[in-house]
Formats: sequence, structure tokens, C-alpha cells
Amino acid sequence: MLNLITITISLFLIVLTGWIFTTYFIKKDSQKGIREELTNLFDICKKFFISLKNLIRVLAIYTLNSEERKVTPVDETLLKKNEQPLNLVRPMKEIKDQSVEIIDDEEDDNALSSFSPEVVEVINEEEEKVA
Repeated sequence: MLNLITITISLFLIVLTGWIFTTYFIKKDSQKGIREELTNLFDICKKFFISLKNLIRVLAIYTLNSEERKVTPVDETLLKKNEQPLNLVRPMKEIKDQSVEIIDDEEDDNALSSFSPEVVEVINEEEEKVA
């Protein structure tokens, strides 16, 4: 019995597909209507499969989860309030254009004078290590 139903539906779909193609290519004035109806059928099928997927997801959640969730509205509000979005990337600060100047040895002392004495000591130690 199942084979008879499957064969009947398959033959119907094959005949319908052939009829659509022959009418589409032979009768040029029917192309717009056929396109509209095929688009409607495609949208309906797409919505059907999305709904079916959502139904299966809901069934899986409530069937596999044997414990019933007992969350009060107050607890739910507190949970949502404590959630903070993750900011993995920090916003970059805009860098001002700076001109690069070559400093002579004479002006080197003037450049170091703008730093604190501790920083100057560290710079001098590093220069000695490099030299």
C-alpha cells in the first residue's frame, strides 16, 4: 500500500514538472504567472522547513531536559542584569600625527631632561648595555 502511494505521488510530481516546463517554454505569456506561483511555493516550502526545524528544536529542548526549569521572573531579571556583553576588542584611540626629528647628541641631554630621573637612569643603563 505504501509503495502504491509513493509511486502515485512520484508520478504526479513528474507529470506536474513536465507540464510546467512545456507550458513555460511554449506559452510565453504564461511565464510571469508561473514564476510568481513557483516563487510562492518556494517561500512556503522554506517557511515550512524553518518551522519544522524550530518545532524539532523545541521538542528536543523540552524532551531531553527532564528537569523543569523553575526560574522566577525576579531571578530571570537578576540574571539578565548581571550579564555583561564581552568586549574582546577595545576601541582604538586616535593617534595624532607626530613628526619624527633626528636629535643630535647635543640635544640628547635636552630630550632626557623631560623625563623623570629614574627613567633617565634606566635609559642610560640600557645604552651602556647596548654599547
